[in-house]
Amino acid sequence: MTVLLFTPTIGEQMRPQTVESIYAQQTEIPFDYEIGRHNPFPGDKKKNVVAQYQRAFEMARAGNYDALMTVEDDMVIPPDAIEKLRATDAGIVYGVYVLRHGTRTLSAWRYENKTNMGMSLSLYPAEVQRAWRRGWIKVSGVGWGCTLIRRQVFERFNVRDNPGDAGDISLATDCIRAGIEQIARFDVPCLHIEPDGNVLDPKKNGGVVVRVLALQTFVAGVGGASVPMKKDRYYTVPVESGYELQRAGYVRITNMDDSQQEIGERDQPDITAREMAVDPKAATRGKRVGGVPKGLPKSAVSGSADADL
Repeated sequence: MTVLLFTPTIGEQMRPQTVESIYAQQTEIPFDYEIGRHNPFPGDKKKNVVAQYQRAFEMARAGNYDALMTVEDDMVIPPDAIEKLRATDAGIVYGVYVLRHGTRTLSAWRYENKTNMGMSLSLYPAEVQRAWRRGWIKVSGVGWGCTLIRRQVFERFNVRDNPGDAGDISLATDCIRAGIEQIARFDVPCLHIEPDGNVLDPKKNGGVVVRVLALQTFVAGVGGASVPMKKDRYYTVPVESGYELQRAGYVRITNMDDSQQEIGERDQPDITAREMAVDPKAATRGKRVGGVPKGLPKSAVSGSADADL
């Protein structure tokens, strides 16, 4: 199996840590690495991102690759990412990271049904906890951050330019409705670097956020920002903020029972930036890293490079 690994970028956004983590992959799987700079729409980042992924699909088809793996230009992927994503028999397989826009939630979205996308698993603490322990979970998508797409998918579907969508949500929806399984590998946690250099760790607090019901109208302090809240409305906030506001009697947490509210750093040790740091000079190409977590069913592990969806 040959993989095309693709990173779209605009200007000077490429993080050196991203490139280092890619060349530090410990795998016997041959892959070609392409940094995309196809930006035909000056000043329109979203359209350029879509255009780059459309180009990546074209390159993967034309190059007769068995799979396309996308890695965003601000990600740090673990050394066994290719091995573990490749070992999973699903049309699309995701590494897990924290989305950096809006409330910090996991990129893995809950599987709901054969028609619609779910919401981030961050809102479902019990399911997140099971996924961390087992190492994987069936999802409805989403994200290009660290994602392996098998040939059967990119031959069948294109990346669509939809309003408010960088192509990832529409592709995930196409797969849901076509009955193509999507798996998130929680044992492939990826660091997401923000523009200011802050590193988002998917294991911090277990990747969980809290959904709160405001019990009165007030202005909440959330992560150093002031957030107006109105009585009887729901809001999504970080775990620490939710605990503080609930203890003060301002809100009620609605997505956790008493036992689930103890989920977080106690149960899920952080993977620090230091632990995820990579040294490309120390990486040994050709060293195989075990790619199948304990408990992963045979249906989720491909037996050959030609495994069907």
